[in-house]
Amino acid sequence: MKPFLNTAIIGNGRMLATLDSAGQLHRLFWPGIDFAQNINSSWAAIYSPVLGDEAVRLDDTDKWNHKQQYASDSCILRTEAAAYNADIQIDTFDFVAVDRDILVRRFEVKNCSADQMTAVLLYYNSFHIDESSLFNTVIFDNETDVMLHYRRDKWFAVGGSPAVSSYQCGGYYQELPSGRLNGNDNAMSPEGCQTWDLEVIEPGEVKRVTVFFAAGRNRAEALENLLYARGYGWDKFLQETEAFWETYFRKGYQLDSSDKEIPRLFKRSVMVCKLLMNRDTGGIIAAPEFDEKFSRCGGYGYCWGRDGVYIAHAMLKAGYPEYARDFYRWAARSQETSGGWPQRQYTDGSLAPVWGSQIDETGTILWGIYQYCKETWDMELLEELWPTISKAAGFLLDSLSPDNQLPSLTFDLWEERFGEHAYSSAAVYAGLKGAGLLAKAFHEPELAAEWLETAKTLQQKIIEYFWDEELKRFIRSGWVRVDYAVYLKRKQAGVPVKEVTNSKGYTHYLVFGDSVPDASLLGLAVPFGLISPDDGRMKKTVDNLVEALTNTNTGGIGRYFGDCYAGGNPWVLITLWAGLYEGIVGQWDKALARLKWTLDHQTNLGLLPEQVDCETGEPAWVVPLAWSHAMFISLAVMLSDAQKL
Repeated sequence: MKPFLNTAIIGNGRMLATLDSAGQLHRLFWPGIDFAQNINSSWAAIYSPVLGDEAVRLDDTDKWNHKQQYASDSCILRTEAAAYNADIQIDTFDFVAVDRDILVRRFEVKNCSADQMTAVLLYYNSFHIDESSLFNTVIFDNETDVMLHYRRDKWFAVGGSPAVSSYQCGGYYQELPSGRLNGNDNAMSPEGCQTWDLEVIEPGEVKRVTVFFAAGRNRAEALENLLYARGYGWDKFLQETEAFWETYFRKGYQLDSSDKEIPRLFKRSVMVCKLLMNRDTGGIIAAPEFDEKFSRCGGYGYCWGRDGVYIAHAMLKAGYPEYARDFYRWAARSQETSGGWPQRQYTDGSLAPVWGSQIDETGTILWGIYQYCKETWDMELLEELWPTISKAAGFLLDSLSPDNQLPSLTFDLWEERFGEHAYSSAAVYAGLKGAGLLAKAFHEPELAAEWLETAKTLQQKIIEYFWDEELKRFIRSGWVRVDYAVYLKRKQAGVPVKEVTNSKGYTHYLVFGDSVPDASLLGLAVPFGLISPDDGRMKKTVDNLVEALTNTNTGGIGRYFGDCYAGGNPWVLITLWAGLYEGIVGQWDKALARLKWTLDHQTNLGLLPEQVDCETGEPAWVVPLAWSHAMFISLAVMLSDAQKL
């Protein structure tokens, strides 16, 4: 199991923070939402005689009963901690300023007893700036009453309002028996701590401390940000943040439903997609990274072109065309010289860790650009992106195998198998068709004719190639690379096999025909339109998928039969994907049931996970997953447009 789940996210498009259900700050990404992650440990504690002789951390679930919620529809998190054995309650409000890279943490300490009490608030930080434990330094600046953590060109100023009572640079603090630190004002250490003496708190009284985390590229910039925060104040930051989200939601699609939970999750989904786009570049991460060193994570804090298109397209449907425009401009800047896009990238466009090529990324981006231009008639952007479109279409043409004119071997949608895949091929078809239609609009008749004719020929080839007449359904893959043992076993069973030797003499083994039920086959009809959703062959394929992949215990649909990733759970995005197909073919009751199943499996804060635990039905693995939220947006808009909500 992972050490923790992200329960909440807050941010502004440059700074992104994740917290758990007890309000502990686990991750603070800056200057981008994907790099770097700068927090090793960050927590608050309270010292009060009513709690005993030691400081008690506010995230200690043995000492506090926690409740958490976002304030209304905004990106402002409230965590309530009520002591089990004392009449004291602490409310923490967390958000990131809209236009400044400042994390705001507000602590409100309430005396719920009939007697006076005293209390001291302690805040501890251990920064691993730039994701490194090396060469971090901490300084307390007495002149400004600010603690500065820095490494090279990244600085974090941590200061509060009111003034601190004591401080300490360096050292580790689990106990605070005296309520006072040693006053060391400089340490070559990642650790620093500050306290605020709240003195006497009368019965029913609330004492408040606001702690600001202000980022900057140098000491002066970080300090200026912190001092601005103090001067601007908690109230104005709060009002500004509330106003931003109110305005942002008002400008988008106004979803109406008798079930008020649907518009609520719709807004939360829009919020998540907004927070997971880098506002400076337009790149979109799949999810906030939750554990960089976990062996099976694979890494989620990157931009996959494919995921980005699904998210951008959903936001286009939700009434935010500028969001989609920014993403496609990111794609243009991040395109490789070959004309394609790699498996995944950082949001600044640089290459992220990869383990193989995925041709569907390029096809999907072209499809997405076409969908954007078709819906907005943004001819200015089409002109701007035309070189990108032309290069990408050329890349897809070059990807076609000389043997059968189908897309060459590539990793599948789930990034696990290398071969010829129906979903990937459909993405190439949709990309070339979209490019051809854009070429028409751009007055390039020769290119339009070439790309559209290739797409038309490819469409028929894909349908014939991946249709299994005996099974009466589409299969997910043609030739697939396997290890030698599997190759030998399949060869002995009479299955078509072949060996391929490259220029360096390395031999790879392939077998033909992978008929495992796989939800990626939905992509043939939705969204790529390779085949009509009403086509009998597609209906039979989907019927088989739903029957084979539906979890009978919790509901929801899995990726493919026999999937064992993270327990082989049903996936939220796939369940919603099936709902999109069902809506298109007029099965509205089924589509609505998919949407409501998702409502039942959101987190307490309205965030959607990647998966749902197949035993408990609880959210599983990464939270939140932008693609899950994007599919919810798309299905909700479809149902709303059809007046089925």
